[in-house]
Amino acid sequence: MAKADGGELIARVMRENRVKYCFAINGGHLFPILGQLRNHDIKLIHMRHEQATAYAADAYARTSGEVGVCMVTAGCGLTNAVTGLCVAGLTNSAVVCISGQHPNTEDHLGSFQEAYGSEVVDSFSKFTKRVTDWSTIQFDLRSAFREAISPPQGVALFEIPQNILYHHEEDSGQRKGAREFTMDDVRSAGDPAKIDRALEMLVAAERPLIACGDGVFWSQAGAEMREFVELTNIPIYARRAGQGVVSEEHPLAIRGAFKKPFTGGADVVVAIGFRFWSGEHFGQPPTWTDKAKYIQIDPTPTRIGWQVNADLPMVGDPKIVLQQMIKRIKELKLDFSKNKGSAWTKQVWETRQRFDNTIKEQNSKVSKNQPIHPARLCEDLITVLDKNATTIIDSFTLSGWMSRAFTCRFMGQVVDAGPLAPVGHGVGMGIGAQLARPGQQVVVISGDGGLGIGGWDMETAARYKLPVITVLWNNSSWGPNFDQMPGLKGRTDPFNMLPNIRYDKIFAEMGCHGEQVETNEQIIPALERAFKSGKPALINVIGDVAVGNATLGGNLLGSTGSN
Repeated sequence: MAKADGGELIARVMRENRVKYCFAINGGHLFPILGQLRNHDIKLIHMRHEQATAYAADAYARTSGEVGVCMVTAGCGLTNAVTGLCVAGLTNSAVVCISGQHPNTEDHLGSFQEAYGSEVVDSFSKFTKRVTDWSTIQFDLRSAFREAISPPQGVALFEIPQNILYHHEEDSGQRKGAREFTMDDVRSAGDPAKIDRALEMLVAAERPLIACGDGVFWSQAGAEMREFVELTNIPIYARRAGQGVVSEEHPLAIRGAFKKPFTGGADVVVAIGFRFWSGEHFGQPPTWTDKAKYIQIDPTPTRIGWQVNADLPMVGDPKIVLQQMIKRIKELKLDFSKNKGSAWTKQVWETRQRFDNTIKEQNSKVSKNQPIHPARLCEDLITVLDKNATTIIDSFTLSGWMSRAFTCRFMGQVVDAGPLAPVGHGVGMGIGAQLARPGQQVVVISGDGGLGIGGWDMETAARYKLPVITVLWNNSSWGPNFDQMPGLKGRTDPFNMLPNIRYDKIFAEMGCHGEQVETNEQIIPALERAFKSGKPALINVIGDVAVGNATLGGNLLGSTGSN
């Protein structure tokens, strides 16, 4: 038998789990792994900050449906990555982080880069394992991949001390077990009796509603969900990675911006792979009705009845359960035709029309404003984007304006920062998304605050020739000015930056396409040139500092009103 060090063993497990890319920054605690990636057909994407390695792995996972992998060195490498890992953890994104660590023979002695990653990430991770013996390296890493991809998906940290990583031994000494699996290997069906009961409830409902989330994305249940909606004519509201499972162009699709009449007025709700969180008021009034009957479908039993009462709990994989429901509808010849012309479904279309008309009317009032208004920028950007473009939202101000304007057509088309809501994730996520969807447009909508945190990975995009387009809202400030924040005006120093920094020129020096936009007429031509350049690009839009988030106005301490 051959001798192997930890680097060889780890690379083998990565290849077993179909890893194509490893987002990393090198360090001596990782050299044996880095030296094996090419031998196992894994592409190293070497980045500028450990936080960005986690963001890239997260976006890769949320756009490909595969595990995203990042790798960081000991101590500061791991602590730098924490925010990105926390975003992935709170969005239930399948990410494996491989971290180096000081020798375990030097615990609590003041070792070089001594830190204990498992303890650092414990509050938001799904699985952590510090390797304690060379013989369990492969078992422990396989376990990390299994935990990351199994429902509910999440972050798994694999931490390997330097002395164990560098150790050579006969590979026959590795512990067996923890075989790799895919989602198809572990799908479970729903209880047939509950399938029939759910359909009975839906046939009888006057105001039925489907709510679906990340679980539908990870289950790859898009085709089944679309068929189910067509068969039943039930309106559907989808969020996060599940957004776009039924294109928001569809007459039954409810967008988050106008969901309240439906989430608050339904009489039967089918919540499938859906988590009620603070942004959903935890499923409570007034955002959600407490008068409806809730059918909750989830592969994880503890997610059912967690926030709202589950009148009909059903444990099962969304894809399989939807297949079961579709089959029974056809077998029983169930008739949902009343939904097609019901007042409830007409209300969806009428509400959408009112919403769209209101937005058009509001936008028309500011479309010629100077400085540029965010509504005009978002409107022009959407006219240039392909229908299959992936968008990364990394701007507090533009998040509100873009979300009310953009039409999501497929799952994973919009990648956001989730409940943690940091800024600075955009460029790293853009790199992950571009590698997951080569040849498709990827646009990062960024603010200048976020660019200051994560913008240097534009150089990474240039180095790997990844045409990530960053549209920068440059208002030279962290948020709007104090006229929109009366609680702070005159009471503290402003949150300003140096005015009108030429970020486009900075990144042009790194091989990116760069342009500055100061007038409305310049927006579309600059965007068109950026996409045609075939390069990563930064469009530096000088925006109106007096305008804040479309939903929050400028009041950072206010209630969102969109929940």
